[in-house]
Amino acid sequence: MRRRRRIPIALALLGFVGCASYRLPYTQPPGANEPTDAHRATLVFLWPSTSCDPAGYFTLATSDGEFLGNISRGSRLSVPVPAGERTIVAWNDVVEAASGWMKTATVPVLHADLREGRTYYVRMMLGEWDERGPVVRWYRSSKGRIPVRRCAAVTESTTSAMAVLSPGSEGWHDVPEWMAALDTIVPDRAAGQAWLDQNRASLDAHVAVAQDRFLALRPRARMLATIEPADGAPR
Repeated sequence: MRRRRRIPIALALLGFVGCASYRLPYTQPPGANEPTDAHRATLVFLWPSTSCDPAGYFTLATSDGEFLGNISRGSRLSVPVPAGERTIVAWNDVVEAASGWMKTATVPVLHADLREGRTYYVRMMLGEWDERGPVVRWYRSSKGRIPVRRCAAVTESTTSAMAVLSPGSEGWHDVPEWMAALDTIVPDRAAGQAWLDQNRASLDAHVAVAQDRFLALRPRARMLATIEPADGAPR
């Protein structure tokens, strides 16, 4: 069942303020270094641009309140995180501000079981899922029905998801090219954490929607939205 929750417009307008500057909110200048730790895992979020991308950016956070960073289309974000199990959620303040609604289909969710010293890759997926998983759109021609890629849109915005990229999975061979081509985003995690702590009610609302979505995912989608320890590449 699709969940629709009203969110305060004043809170959502934070996304518009962030987009007014060249850099995303709570990021550091290009070239700044995010500290690495051999005893942590690394999460790399990749957002290759497509024709289905919405405006704005996604905020990434763990369900227990750790700010990971903001990411926009055409960029990548690498974040060291403690090993162990965690749930990651994302939301787009700009889209939610424009619509005034938070929707199940537009709150990506990822369950992860991470191991230290390994790097895990995740792709931001726009327009390729409905609220329960990947969808294929069909076009009927004189030669019969053929699959085509169309944006799986909901009323106000484009559906979104996060999917793990692991050796042998679809898209894995594209990872080196994406790593080389996508702009690097360096998060300012201290400033972002302070902002998230002040907006915990927003995080909690998105986590509730994300948990409902994960439970409703089709079996294949649940696999794509789950990082297993062996999915990571050794550093």
